[in-house]
Amino acid sequence: MKKTLASIESFTGGLFASEIVKKPGASSFFKGSMVVYSNEIKEKLGIDVSNGVVNKETALAMALAGKKFFNVDYCVSFTGNAGPFAIENKKVGLVYMAINDKVYEKQFRFKNRNWIRKKSVKFILKKIKKC
Repeated sequence: MKKTLASIESFTGGLFASEIVKKPGASSFFKGSMVVYSNEIKEKLGIDVSNGVVNKETALAMALAGKKFFNVDYCVSFTGNAGPFAIENKKVGLVYMAINDKVYEKQFRFKNRNWIRKKSVKFILKKIKKC
């Protein structure tokens, strides 16, 4: 049985979903993606943002909310600071990504926003292939 996948993305802005749907046949397992860039939209999904969004709790809550919303086997999430400025007193390049209930923390060096976004998607693509 083929496993199903979805994503909830913040700073990646849909880049993960774009990479997935490049592949022919993605519609057989990829149910969709949601870009929840603003805290207002995160809150509408039931995600507590009172302690900020650049943290493992937010990544976990996003992945679990997406898993439930899309009714999939796996949901990946991305939250973090792609820069160029520090937010929430967190360093630029600090990102949290989750696959269901497994959260990954990475501190990428800052080259530019898109570099951090691409490195994050590449990292999680390698992890999801192992699932």
